[in-house]
Amino acid sequence: MGFILYMLNSLKGLLPPERQYTYIEDDFPSQLPLRLPSVGLVLDNGAPHFSLYADDDWGTLFPESDGFTDLGPDNRTFLLSYVHQLHCLDVFRVGFVTNRTGFAHHVEHCLRYMRQVVLCYADTTLEVDQPGWMDGRWEHAANGVGSVHRCKDWTVLRKYMDEHPAGPVQQH
Repeated sequence: MGFILYMLNSLKGLLPPERQYTYIEDDFPSQLPLRLPSVGLVLDNGAPHFSLYADDDWGTLFPESDGFTDLGPDNRTFLLSYVHQLHCLDVFRVGFVTNRTGFAHHVEHCLRYMRQVVLCYADTTLEVDQPGWMDGRWEHAANGVGSVHRCKDWTVLRKYMDEHPAGPVQQH
C-alpha cells in the first residue's frame, strides 16, 4: 500500500500545473471549475409533476441567481449552459401552452440551441426496445422509462449557483 501511495504522489509531479486564467477577453476556462460527481438517474414518466401547465414545478429547476455566476479576480459574469438548457425547455413548454404571436423567434433559438446540446453530450445510455404495431406493421419504439443514465450531480451545481450569484450588472 505504501508503494502505491508513493507512486501516486510521484506521478502527480509529472502532471502540468492547473492553468490560471485572467478572465479577460477569451482567457477563461470553457467549463465551470467545479467537479461534479457522477450519479445514476433512472428515467420515469414524471407524472404528475412537470406537466405543460405546472409553472411552479418548472420554477423549482432554476436557481435563485438565474444561473449567472461571477468568476475570476474581477468577477466576470457567466451564464451556466445547464440553466440555458433548462430555460429553453421551459420556453418550449410555455410557447406550446400560450402559442403567443412573436414567441416563435425565441422558441426557434432554443430549439436550435437544445439540438446542439443533445448532439454535444451524445448520451449513449441504452433504452429498451418496446416494439409496437403502427400503420399495419411492427415498429421499434422506446420511451426511456427505467433507463439509468450516467449523469453529473446537478444538485452540486445548483448549490454552487445558489451560493455564488452574479453581482449587479456593470455597464462597460
